Amino acid sequence: MDEKEYRENQSKKDYLLSYKKACKRIQSLNEQLDSLQEVEQSIKSQQLTDMPKGGNRKQDLSDLMVRVEDLEIQIADAITESCKIKLEIEGVLWEMDDTEGSRVLRFRYIYFMPWEQISRIMSYSRKQIQRIHQKAIQNLKDVPQCPI
Repeated sequence: MDEKEYRENQSKKDYLLSYKKACKRIQSLNEQLDSLQEVEQSIKSQQLTDMPKGGNRKQDLSDLMVRVEDLEIQIADAITESCKIKLEIEGVLWEMDDTEGSRVLRFRYIYFMPWEQISRIMSYSRKQIQRIHQKAIQNLKDVPQCPI
């Protein structure tokens, strides 16, 4: 495989991996949201139990609530984007003539399965699955640029 082919194949893999990256972004945003919601609960419980004091607790809580709302919007946008990416990748995979290759790519890049699991499902050795994968990557046509 020459350098140009290698770069083209890597570009195709990056495109297929864009769905996984989008899913990881959603996961990260959800973790941030969980963390902010814990802080929000902590502030609310302190307000209920503490004696009145001077300070900016109400301001802190309202700022935090705005950040939580912004994060929820980002999560919704990220989910929409990941759905678009997944549908686009699925469309590319459905266009393939090689059904075995298409299955391997779907298991690997849509369902995020490890090689061992794919080989068990398809009843091939791991090495054979990787050969099918390599051939399928080479045969992918009209793959857009990686969106992420």
